[in-house]
Amino acid sequence: MPLKPSAASSIVALKNVSKYFPSPNTQTIPVLQNISLEIAPGQTISITGESGSGKSTLLNIIGGLERSTAGSVFWKEKCISEAPIDRCATLRQNFIGFIFQASNLIPELTALENVLLPARIAKKDLRKCKYLAEVLFQRLAIVSLKNRIPANLSGGERQRVAIARALMLRPELVIADEPTGNLDENNAAIAIELLLELCREYHSALLLVTHNPRFVKKMQRPFALQSGNLYPL
Repeated sequence: MPLKPSAASSIVALKNVSKYFPSPNTQTIPVLQNISLEIAPGQTISITGESGSGKSTLLNIIGGLERSTAGSVFWKEKCISEAPIDRCATLRQNFIGFIFQASNLIPELTALENVLLPARIAKKDLRKCKYLAEVLFQRLAIVSLKNRIPANLSGGERQRVAIARALMLRPELVIADEPTGNLDENNAAIAIELLLELCREYHSALLLVTHNPRFVKKMQRPFALQSGNLYPL
């Protein structure tokens, strides 16, 4: 019987989550060990840690993209640790938006089509969603780019499109895995400020993995992942 989150207001809760990977000599390699974390609505959280420390694995588990070896993950008090993958995908559509380091835009689609993709998958009213997308394009100052394909966008422009896509359905949680890792310092700072501004406006919680200490200082709850454990900073 999975332990329930202690705070009913939490949108995400991890209870004693561990992750082990098999190794060639039949032993297991511990990556995450007994991690507990609760995320409240609108909260901003950062996670830092060395490369290979398990940050992306932790985000994947929180986002329902990967299963933990032990422990429980709750989305709004619903345990998803043993839920079927297709069920997690359905629940995730209106709940979590993802931003990745490499933007992961579909190369054949225009910027607008990329942003509307979550709405199409969720079978939303596209007329209404196009209006919401236009608002995001205006806020992110990329209106003139909406009909361009990713190959014709700069790195900073692609990441702004990725931010718009993540926020298209106004998710309760945005998971950003080193979203500025491929950007220069100026574009990285602009992207983070826009992301924080929109998350505040939409009251979306933000879970950010970053190596930039300046961005860590902007978060309400900074953590470090070290030796499989999550420590508050």
